[in-house]
Amino acid sequence: MLLQEHWLLLNELGLLNNLHVKFQSFGLSAVDISTDILVGRPYEGTAILYRKSLADQITILASDESRITGIQLNTDSGPLLLLNVYMPTNYGDESSLELYRDCLAKLHTAIVDSYSLHTIIAGDFNCCPGSRFFPEFTGFADDNSLVLSDLNRLNNVTTYVSDDGTKTSWIDHILCSCTADTMIGNIDVINDVVISDHRPVSFSVKCTTLPAHTGCYSQTACNSTYLRVPVWNTCDYSTLAYYADYLDKLLQQISVPSVALNSNVSSEVIEQS
Repeated sequence: MLLQEHWLLLNELGLLNNLHVKFQSFGLSAVDISTDILVGRPYEGTAILYRKSLADQITILASDESRITGIQLNTDSGPLLLLNVYMPTNYGDESSLELYRDCLAKLHTAIVDSYSLHTIIAGDFNCCPGSRFFPEFTGFADDNSLVLSDLNRLNNVTTYVSDDGTKTSWIDHILCSCTADTMIGNIDVINDVVISDHRPVSFSVKCTTLPAHTGCYSQTACNSTYLRVPVWNTCDYSTLAYYADYLDKLLQQISVPSVALNSNVSSEVIEQS
């Protein structure tokens, strides 16, 4: 479960672990408690709730940005990066646009720094088709080879309704890498649950989590029936050396046409051959 705007203080984040006996949480607070007196109501903050039974298959991503929380889940199709986001609101000024771009840059960094094969980013993007931030949103998706999973599957839905009911928009979205998009199913907006001015968006991910501590520590583990892809970061040196040697022998067996080795031959001739 991905939560945005939980409004909790740093010392209150533990309350999320009391929501359900089978779930635990990871969250970040946006409230600055460095001063002695807090003025105004709490604000922002994101969190992820996940089943305790999956705890040993999940890695929590370190983040100093309260608008972004993330976990990595080990699956039979390889590591899956799940990012929860609450993007800045558009106030029509340059400052809000810069904040939006800065948050997108941090999302990009989280993707680049991860060795995950699949990526899912979901949450409140504070933009909809035709809005000021939407070109930034779609540009970010294109630059990172992400698919607009909810926009491609749903039509004319509403995820935000103002308190007076006069304003509605579709600002909560799901972005996926191409491989993760094939794993996504049953995207739906739950309209009969009213817990805030946003309507919950639900979706399923079709994958199987790995057994606890399954890794690629030997040649046998790399070829484990639990894995469709090797988890390279857990392979030891001897396994990597064996793989490199075996791959080198296979590459030496490839017969490369002499015309392809002639640097003076144009690419057109190579393609024809």
